[in-house]
Amino acid sequence: MKCLVLVIKFNRAAVYNPQEYHKANYIYPLPFGLAYISAVLKKNGHNVKILNLNHCNGTTDEIIKTELSKEFFDFVITGSISPLFPDVRTCVESVRKYAPKTRIILGGGLVTSQPEIIFKLLEPDFAVIGEGENTLKELFECLEKHGDVNKVDGIVFRNSEGEIIFTNPRSPILDLDSLPYPDFDGFEYEKYFDHMTSNLCDVFDFPRPYPIIASRSCPFKCTFCFHTLGNKYRQRSVENIMEEIEYAIKKYRINIFSFYDDLFSMDKERVNNFCSKLKKIQSTVPWEVKWVCQMRVDNFDEEMIKIMKYSGCHFVTLGLESYSPVVLKSMRKGISPQQIDQALRCCTQNKISISGNFIFGDIAETNETYRETLKYWETNCGSTWSGISLNFIQIYQGSEIYRHAVKKGIIKDEIEFIENRAKTNSNHIDINFTDNMTDKEYELMKLDVLCAGLRPKHYIKPLINKQEDGFHEVHVKCPYCMEISIYKNYILPKNFSISIACRKCGGRFLLVSMKEKIKLKIIKTIFRIFGARTIYYPIYYLRKSRTFSIFFDHS
Repeated sequence: MKCLVLVIKFNRAAVYNPQEYHKANYIYPLPFGLAYISAVLKKNGHNVKILNLNHCNGTTDEIIKTELSKEFFDFVITGSISPLFPDVRTCVESVRKYAPKTRIILGGGLVTSQPEIIFKLLEPDFAVIGEGENTLKELFECLEKHGDVNKVDGIVFRNSEGEIIFTNPRSPILDLDSLPYPDFDGFEYEKYFDHMTSNLCDVFDFPRPYPIIASRSCPFKCTFCFHTLGNKYRQRSVENIMEEIEYAIKKYRINIFSFYDDLFSMDKERVNNFCSKLKKIQSTVPWEVKWVCQMRVDNFDEEMIKIMKYSGCHFVTLGLESYSPVVLKSMRKGISPQQIDQALRCCTQNKISISGNFIFGDIAETNETYRETLKYWETNCGSTWSGISLNFIQIYQGSEIYRHAVKKGIIKDEIEFIENRAKTNSNHIDINFTDNMTDKEYELMKLDVLCAGLRPKHYIKPLINKQEDGFHEVHVKCPYCMEISIYKNYILPKNFSISIACRKCGGRFLLVSMKEKIKLKIIKTIFRIFGARTIYYPIYYLRKSRTFSIFFDHS
């Protein structure tokens, strides 16, 4: 089989205008699912070509037209998560237009969350539900032998009578060690490295990041999550992970490993074993190697954080979500405010940078609960404030909160919801999903959260900002430890407001241009004198019409 794997065009581009500098800053996430699919298909003798749309100039339709005019492919394989439905649809329509005889296979969270709806909307030849490695391997073997596709578990297709057929569910892959390493070469991985700047990673001037997963799925069932790979939590062996790390270091000269697991680990002993073995590998490498991961706040302590720090962990993304016990219970998060306190304290004391979100708008949100979380964020987050963001519940198809919204009639037309989400706001912050807040109360909550985001505690102008050939060398004095860090290979636009971490203490703050600093001072002064709601309420509605967008929009 000759296959073309289409990688959806993310909103990567260049944090800054690529015409302004000869290097764009590639910040899109490499798609694990397609990388694993490509590796498995190649291992089984199939001819696979990957078209990474993020590395191509032109519209998606133009790029696909050019590629399909070069040669014939038996299959085009693509997929993504539900918010990127319009991009997937564009790919499907382009393939149908320029290569009508090529069969299309779709997968990923978009399909798995609502297979029947998405199948009817996009009409692929086959849709894969859940993990695709074994499914596609068996599907291709079946098609080559002209077998019965009804016997291939985990797919959706139309039979000769035009009926949509769902085969038996696919069992999860229990032995993750049996899978080949993801095929990043096909994604022009070296080209990806060539476009790295220190904007992507504060810790190195020339980062060479390698995305990796140590486990699949998550045993918890938070109401706002949808697990594309099912609810059975599975882990790779530490030995297998170390083999991939050694492979990546030798092949790509990696200096940062980014673990994209929903849950890096539940087992402290496993973390200790991982850190011990990683430290041995690091001792053989002539450059510094660091790593980042995502963790829950209820499964680590001071001792574990120290071990992680010693083995090169410099950044942790924490699942926070809310500081209200009522909302945490409603979310089925399974954590407590006290555990949030402990996690933030442990990371800060051990100079590990933190990322996380407090998200508002849960089903159980009230005036009291959102104020409880907002007050905690404003009072206690300290040096981690810009790493801990304030956001609103994002509704993923297939999640508990999505089903609740459909049942309650908040989402009246699921197809319209899917098709219009990109045209409005992917977070749907204008939709009140709560059970206990009136639309007016919800609107006021939204204003309070947005106002809080316009009042950063620390925003620092560079001490020195040298520029050469489009790249900057920035000298910054940390507002917490007062140490000066120097960041090279940085890209800064004319006016900037960027979250950055101190290389000494890990504290995060905003690095701003003079214009942005003046703007923030004016905003804080006005809010302090007149009150945030009084000033921002009318501006918010003008801002929605873009009247004040230039002055009030900053990232």
